[in-house]
Amino acid sequence: MHWIPVRLPRLSIPNVERTNLSYGGPSLAATLTWLIAGIVDGACVGLIATLLGLYTYILPSLHASGGPSTNRLRLQGGEIQGAFDRLEAISADRCSPDFLAEMRAIVLESYTIRDAAYRQGNVVLCSSGAGQVRVSIDSFGPPLFRAVSGAETWRNVELPSAPGVKSTIIMKGNFSLMVAPTGQQSRGGSPISTVLVNPLSGAVTTIYGPRVGLSAAALLSHTPIRKGLHIIFAECLESSFVCQVQVIGLKEIWREFSLPIVLLVLLGSAIGTGVALFILQAQRRRATFENRLRRALGTGEISLEYQPIVDLGSGRVSGAEALMRWTLRSNEKIPPTAFIACAEQSALITDLTCFAIETASRELRSLLSDEPDFVISINIVSRDLTDPRFLLALETHIVAKGINPRRIALELTERQPIDTPGAMATIRALHAKGYRIYIDDFGTGYSNLAYLGELSVDTIKVDMIFTQSVGSDTIRARLIPSILGMAKDLGISVIVEGIETEEQESYFQLSGANFAQGWRYSASVPAGSLLAFANSNQLPWSLCQNHGRRVGSLGKGV
Repeated sequence: MHWIPVRLPRLSIPNVERTNLSYGGPSLAATLTWLIAGIVDGACVGLIATLLGLYTYILPSLHASGGPSTNRLRLQGGEIQGAFDRLEAISADRCSPDFLAEMRAIVLESYTIRDAAYRQGNVVLCSSGAGQVRVSIDSFGPPLFRAVSGAETWRNVELPSAPGVKSTIIMKGNFSLMVAPTGQQSRGGSPISTVLVNPLSGAVTTIYGPRVGLSAAALLSHTPIRKGLHIIFAECLESSFVCQVQVIGLKEIWREFSLPIVLLVLLGSAIGTGVALFILQAQRRRATFENRLRRALGTGEISLEYQPIVDLGSGRVSGAEALMRWTLRSNEKIPPTAFIACAEQSALITDLTCFAIETASRELRSLLSDEPDFVISINIVSRDLTDPRFLLALETHIVAKGINPRRIALELTERQPIDTPGAMATIRALHAKGYRIYIDDFGTGYSNLAYLGELSVDTIKVDMIFTQSVGSDTIRARLIPSILGMAKDLGISVIVEGIETEEQESYFQLSGANFAQGWRYSASVPAGSLLAFANSNQLPWSLCQNHGRRVGSLGKGV
């Protein structure tokens, strides 16, 4: 049917758009508003997309392989572990000159170790730098951290042999190493903390940098930790459970990625501007098209044609459907799906509905008066039911001209549900006055038993997609008997749309359908041809003649 609510994002009607028309598109203020909204929205989308990309993909991948700080951590951890292994392997007598010489060689070859010492019990007996000494370990105070391996760590220890020099002491077995304190490290402007972790006790000790408030399990999970707008990265050496932790926030992201952020925000603004321009152009095209359509109503370019509806039992024409047509002065025809869809987006659709009511009542007044069972169906949409102009048109062109409302059927497409109380009340009131209520495109939209009952439906029109499935083993074909059976149980008559072949006609005749409409009987014709048929009791344009069948005189109404 012609009033199918198809939304077309772009209407390509060249001849219409080349016509000189007064521009009824968006105002200057609306244009500026759209452009500003496009720029701002595009920038916001670009910024959000950039931050999501950074937080989700880029930052984790950049930190997955570590950086200079991680390499330094691995170097330091490797040196410390290697130094303990080499000290344990010295065969010379403890604290002898040869023993001290080998300890000095180990220290000199190291990047981070300042001194190495040997102890017995709680007393340090000698070191590579001071030689023979006697220093009590108790003077260091309690250890800051005790690792799983038994190694103990003290921080900021000042030895008597090196006054004023503070170091970190790591003691394992009978040996201890004095490690140079690490200066403040950072990456991308964000400080890096060095943390010692004991997975057995859960102890977490920050020895350098800002304090880290994470559990041992979180630090050793090897996955980025998200807290609000911050991402926390922990890189740990599992052999010694030493971790370096960095917190990345918006400030650090901006400092490190400001250039790509700015570029992507500008790109988003450009895209947003393009989208706004596209919408403005679409609005301008639609406004121009609506203006042309409104003008066509007054210049005679809009007209009605009528497609007969045939009684499947008697073969007689019992009514016709009024179909809207738009023919330009160049004789180019605009598809109804294009201009009806455009009109449905504004109040112009009711103008077309009122035009159809006025035109059908004027062109077919004699037929509607002389043939008391002949019915003309007019397509309406839900918007019409809440527009007072629609009801006024019915009163002016139907009731006031003495046409029986029973001769007028109002077709509501099933694709647009009547979902407002006011529209429902209007339908019931019109039905009470005698107007017939049809549901068009049945089987493709929202109708159910309750819906049909609430609207007081007289007739359903089975959509042509079901007609085309006749003879196939599709789900639609298997649904046809259910639809016809339901209509029979409810006392609702059935019009089958899109009948084109004798096979389809025979199928629906045997299945109990009441009426049919389609190219097998006739294409849509002007009012003059329909009246000529009424006067001659034959259809000279009927396709039935090609099938050995002739549609006869007017008969029982739909």
